Amino acid sequence: MTLKLLIFKYVLYKNYYKIYIMNIALFDLDNTLIKGDSDYQWGNYLVENNYVDPVYYKEKNDNFFKQYRNGTLCAREFAQFSYEPFTKYSYETLVAIRSRFFEEKIKPLVLPKAEELVKFHKNENHTLAIVTATNSFISRVSADYFEINDLLASEPEFKNGQFTGRLDGEPCYQEGKVTKVKEWLSVNKYSNYNDIFFYTDSHNDLQLMEFCSKPIAVDPDDKLKEISIQKNWEIISLR
Repeated sequence: MTLKLLIFKYVLYKNYYKIYIMNIALFDLDNTLIKGDSDYQWGNYLVENNYVDPVYYKEKNDNFFKQYRNGTLCAREFAQFSYEPFTKYSYETLVAIRSRFFEEKIKPLVLPKAEELVKFHKNENHTLAIVTATNSFISRVSADYFEINDLLASEPEFKNGQFTGRLDGEPCYQEGKVTKVKEWLSVNKYSNYNDIFFYTDSHNDLQLMEFCSKPIAVDPDDKLKEISIQKNWEIISLR
């Protein structure tokens, strides 16, 4: 189904039922709003610019990415690996590296149709959030680019002006995404909502898709595509 047809169907649905109560739109980030994985690209960027040991880090980064795609990733092990470089530089230096990384590697991956989709939900006065396994330090700039204030992500621990290299709380991955969304709904007292839309490409997000009333597969991986067809979930492309 095309993005335009999806939007058209929703407008008809809304106008027919005269829905005026709150709706929520949740977006996965990597390979959904952008054409690539920002966590993986960050690791590659550190390697390319010699911020880390290039041979060791690239091999580990590639292996973790394969595990993610297979659905076998241990998010806590990956956090321990990927947060370690944060401890070697000052926060100010990391912010400067992140800024260059976003401009060089992530901004070119932003999908125009994704921007259109986000704009559509904003125009409908929906409440928006990005829900991503990528840590908040890296994903924050992407959320800011899309002008989505609420970001639910894995959190690197930050104390006394410095990252510690440890994970703060539960990783925002698989069932952890559901936990983060439930906490976000509770903290913000979002109880009187009609629908929760959720857009994602990955079978790793099946738990959150099951939780949301309007799960939508976006250029899905093979496993998610098969399940989406079985469950009659919407499938769209933003490419």
